[in-house]
Amino acid sequence: MEYSATKSATTTGSNIPVKEVYTPEDIEEFDYNRDLGLPGKEPYTRGIYSNMYRGKLWTIRQFSGFATPEETNKRFKYKYENGETGFSISFDSVTENGLDPDDPRAEDEVGQSGVSVSSLADMETVFQGLPIDKVSTAVITSQWTSPALAAMYFAMAEKLGVSLKEVNGTSQNDPYVFTLCCNVIDCVTPPHLLRLSVDLIEWCAQEVPHWHPVSFASYNYRENGCNAHQELGMLFANAVGYIEEELKRNRLKIDDFGPVLSFHLAAHNDFFEEIAKFRAARRMWYKLMKERYGAQDPRSLAFRFHVQTSGSTHIYQQVLNNSVRLAYQVLAAALGGAQSIHCNSYDEPVCLPTDQGVLLSIRTQQIAQYETNIANVADPLGGSYYMEWLTNEVEKRAWEYFQEIEHRGGLLEVWQSGWMHREAANAMEERQREITSGETKIVGLNCFEMAEEPYQVPVFRPNPQSTEIQADKVRKLRQERDNQKVKQCLENLRQVSLSGENVMPALMEAVKAYATLGEIQDVWRSIYPKWKVPIEY
Repeated sequence: MEYSATKSATTTGSNIPVKEVYTPEDIEEFDYNRDLGLPGKEPYTRGIYSNMYRGKLWTIRQFSGFATPEETNKRFKYKYENGETGFSISFDSVTENGLDPDDPRAEDEVGQSGVSVSSLADMETVFQGLPIDKVSTAVITSQWTSPALAAMYFAMAEKLGVSLKEVNGTSQNDPYVFTLCCNVIDCVTPPHLLRLSVDLIEWCAQEVPHWHPVSFASYNYRENGCNAHQELGMLFANAVGYIEEELKRNRLKIDDFGPVLSFHLAAHNDFFEEIAKFRAARRMWYKLMKERYGAQDPRSLAFRFHVQTSGSTHIYQQVLNNSVRLAYQVLAAALGGAQSIHCNSYDEPVCLPTDQGVLLSIRTQQIAQYETNIANVADPLGGSYYMEWLTNEVEKRAWEYFQEIEHRGGLLEVWQSGWMHREAANAMEERQREITSGETKIVGLNCFEMAEEPYQVPVFRPNPQSTEIQADKVRKLRQERDNQKVKQCLENLRQVSLSGENVMPALMEAVKAYATLGEIQDVWRSIYPKWKVPIEY
């Protein structure tokens, strides 16, 4: 059966109309020095380093975690032995919600979508025998639990003899990721979430200088259906909200904390549009920091970002085809100048990644790094008439969306009112309509279907006993630790949280005393109002 070209032949994946061919006339107002420049130089359109991957290949940072800390530790070692160059820890929904594994609400969910971590003891087990002094780590969790889980990682590093001045890595700590994508249980209101998140940024800027205490994760906005320019508009609106919160405290100047801000973007299917998006993002961040905030430090002006291939583009029909999609998305991320990349596993629509799926994801990145020669030249697509026009167009539309968010009151207003959640819901509905109608072609789903699945692949299932195992651990921990000290630390955390002081020093003391995640989050649940996320299920 033959299929004719459709929408994708005349518009990008974000519905930007495109012509058949582009010429110098399409970028007549283009100024090389103003709009492009050299890699490593303002406005950083071509990359944040002059030699890009010639100097250092992007970090292979595979996001993973499942079941118990012991099982996740084994998976981390497997990945490291096979060439992973950066760790990234995925927590289960129980941990993301700030609950302990013996909480009745956690039943049957412990370790199913990520690893269960409820105390410093669990964090120690996850990273036992791993070289965290040499390899950076991304602690990927909700904004709600990011301060506590980051504190556990820091305390674990100190116990291993790694100075906080040398600890290297990232916290996600993004405002929308959790409330836009997950089932939220007993979370507190956005202003208090913002306070705790910015406390982490402020403290890390002073105490853990190589740690990025926030990675604004537009990846998750994109996974919820938003297009490329919406992704960037939301991304920078969120960053502005955090920056404004810190600056109004009059404790730090923009260049004191600007260098530690980082970002996490998606690599979707429209190859050239995604590359243009990454290039536009660097230029937008430069303009925002330079023109709006007067930043002078080049580290504040440089847009550092991680890219993850888009899980929403992968399907369970003809599941091995996803490996091809992944390779294209990795290529787009690399040509777009990412600092680190996570390549999903082809089998994720079916199950949590198998060892086979994880290995193929690592090898996909290694083949791109060592066999394709794409690392030889910085921004090899720079100067293409189409690429420069498309970069300009994505940037223009992203600024318009950013300004719309600002017009509506900015981060807190669109967050609390549910406007952003409605935007995501509308985008998901439109995306599904396009797929259902066939307007957007998905090979194996709505075109080139097959009556029977042609590929047989292994299926991974996490340990069904994870709830019982982790619940027993946390009960034993409470019996063996100094509970009087824990009580004192939690009361101190409560008092500091009620004041205007930064919560991180008190939080560090609490995790070092082996206070559990649920106990820490309960301190904030007891003093801050709870928030019902404005999503209609």
